[in-house]
Amino acid sequence: MTIYSPNPALREPLTLAAVLPLFLSYYAQAVLAILPNTFIFKLLLLPFILWQAWKCMVGFDCAFRLAQLFGHQNTGRLTFWNYLFVVSFSQRHFPPVNSY
Repeated sequence: MTIYSPNPALREPLTLAAVLPLFLSYYAQAVLAILPNTFIFKLLLLPFILWQAWKCMVGFDCAFRLAQLFGHQNTGRLTFWNYLFVVSFSQRHFPPVNSY
């Protein structure tokens, strides 16, 4: 599976071990925000955090956990959650350019 054209059929179930690197790097970024003179370290950590966030949203099946939580047998009715997470991430981090 490539990160540029992900196949929805190849998504893995979302687990805590899968998102742990994202949570730890986000926590490290928060600690660096509190400490003085860490701007360079924050800049070095930012691409890794964005890559991990994209990898988690594109490579993992969020609908699988929701289907288990709600008692559904398949994820067909909840697949839109996978796309919702990708779109919401893209809108937050890459806002549209105003064309005036």
